[in-house]
Amino acid sequence: MIVLFEKMAMLVILLALGYLCARMKLVGPEFNKGLSKLVMNLFLVAMILSSVINKDMELSGSEALTGFLMLTLMVLICLGIGFISPTVLRIKNGDRGMYRMLVSFMNNGFMGFPLVAAIYGEGAVFFASLSNIPFNLLLYSVGVMFLREDGQGEKFKLKDAINTPMIATLIAVIIFVFKIPMPTLIDDTVDTIAAATVPLSMMCIGLSLGSVSLKDAFVHPRLYALSFMRLVVAPLVVWFIMHFFVTNPVILGTIVVISACPSAVVCTILGIENGRDGIESSEAVFLCTVLSMITIPLLVSILNL
Repeated sequence: MIVLFEKMAMLVILLALGYLCARMKLVGPEFNKGLSKLVMNLFLVAMILSSVINKDMELSGSEALTGFLMLTLMVLICLGIGFISPTVLRIKNGDRGMYRMLVSFMNNGFMGFPLVAAIYGEGAVFFASLSNIPFNLLLYSVGVMFLREDGQGEKFKLKDAINTPMIATLIAVIIFVFKIPMPTLIDDTVDTIAAATVPLSMMCIGLSLGSVSLKDAFVHPRLYALSFMRLVVAPLVVWFIMHFFVTNPVILGTIVVISACPSAVVCTILGIENGRDGIESSEAVFLCTVLSMITIPLLVSILNL
């Protein structure tokens, strides 16, 4: 318990450093945009590949397949909770689509993978990365459809769902299934790059939230309600269903931790691209991210994950 809180505290400090750098204008939006692309296309990719290259995986092929199906079910469960959330929270028309997205889609990449690595070790990152496939396909299809409820938004494009981490996940699956050995030079290089993923990812989240006012983020009651749905209701429902089927404690813990992550920053980006106001969604992501630093270790401890 103490070790977990220490790891979460480290992540909070890294996130806070990124936020302070943005608020103090040490770096600008263009820097964060470039850093986000670098983290997404290089460091997260290295973290995913590092989890399987020349590693003695305790995960069997059948467990990986079962885990992928369970991760897909987890994403679908969160999607269902997100769909009904505007009705439960009594959100007015015009905001319902964005609230559905914010509750449905968690920050599995920038937040989830570093968390899983910190709690369960690098070996669990490969398993966690399998969530990229259903997550991206549903985010850019159903997620964008949520934004079109008032006639806004673009149609689903398959190319939008295929990003670099998803490709890295498919490559990692091939390496895992066929047990492809890699030269030590490549192994060491990938491991070295992957080691920078956690601090850069957390600072990147902090930088992206730097435009949000602390005062504004903490005064809206319905943002707390949204955060409760995303951070508490969703992972508890996921755990309740999954614990009947998943016996491996690391796999169960990984699934629940991913489902307990705060709303994805990409929800705000997609909302802005589809004609929505990004202010409230940015505040929601900020509040949700801050509160997750409390809720995730509590869930892991209470559920004995």
